[in-house]
Amino acid sequence: MNAQIINYSQCWEDPKVLLEALDINSNDEILSITSGGDNTLALLIAFPKHVVSVDMNIAQNYLLELKIAAAQSLSYNEYQEFLGVTESNMRLDLYRRVSSRLSNPAREWWSVHESHIKVGPINCGRFEKFTALFARRILPIIHNHKTIKQLLSFNRIEEQRTFFKTRWNSRKWRFFLKLFTSRFILQRFARQRGMFSHANIKNIASIYERRMERHLTSVPNSGNLFMQYSLTGKYGDSLPPYLEQNGYDKLQNVRNTSLSIKTGNLLSYLKSMPDSSFSKFNLSDIFEPLSELENETLWHEIIRTAKSGAKVAYWNNLVKRSYPASLSSQISTDNKFVSELQSKDRVFFYDSFHLHTIKK
Repeated sequence: MNAQIINYSQCWEDPKVLLEALDINSNDEILSITSGGDNTLALLIAFPKHVVSVDMNIAQNYLLELKIAAAQSLSYNEYQEFLGVTESNMRLDLYRRVSSRLSNPAREWWSVHESHIKVGPINCGRFEKFTALFARRILPIIHNHKTIKQLLSFNRIEEQRTFFKTRWNSRKWRFFLKLFTSRFILQRFARQRGMFSHANIKNIASIYERRMERHLTSVPNSGNLFMQYSLTGKYGDSLPPYLEQNGYDKLQNVRNTSLSIKTGNLLSYLKSMPDSSFSKFNLSDIFEPLSELENETLWHEIIRTAKSGAKVAYWNNLVKRSYPASLSSQISTDNKFVSELQSKDRVFFYDSFHLHTIKK
């Protein structure tokens, strides 16, 4: 894992779906994958008893530290400006006020990665830079600003569906979408190689084309921060929970003891924990790069460290992964509820959302 690279400066799993699925309460002890930090923060400001945020890449954890430190050091407008929601040429000046709240290793890391701060920390990830390149350089070749803005404005799916079919879904759109979602391009410029190691799919681009069409004809774009960022390189009329005024206010009141940040392999971390440690799990798409044997081993540790009734949430992308059949007696799933949640998901590129309850 290259600790000099932030792969994701935002989370690309819908926090609304996650929060509804996990239904956080004040007694919850949560394990969360850090990634861009956004969903760990969404869980944290729901005021559970404790959150442990784990990532193999220490740079991702330094980003989480920075997002918290910024909320506790800056005014709300400065906070948005510093992180990259709004334009600014003052981010390095603002960083000097934030840095004193960072751990020494995080401060040292950010001091040699000032270029990430200059573009706005939410925009510095490898995936976000790739997305912004498509939005700002390629999409204007396909559609003009007015057409893009109109697609993003719909809150009635019938109107959006018609617009997509008659105005948006051109040959040029399909060509560039397939090009930018091909295995070669994604592997080289957007995602880590390991995420494709078990994806035995010849034409990945066609899968993403179908998912994009399904999404644009079934989920309204108005208020969809993920589609807004994908097509403009900026958030629109919606923000992740921690970046909203209410979320920022809550971060002011988060106790230092409410969050632990751990760097390392998830399996190794779980093996170090006692039985029945966690009541909720946000596992992102952690199973994607795992072999079937690794997947099974991890599930054994998830169940061992889960409290009775614990909820486990995660997404599948190109690799279909779930708990092994041998553990089915210890896991239950409300398929109707999961389907309802998946129908609300504002991110187009995942195959499926999963939520299970551990039975002990």
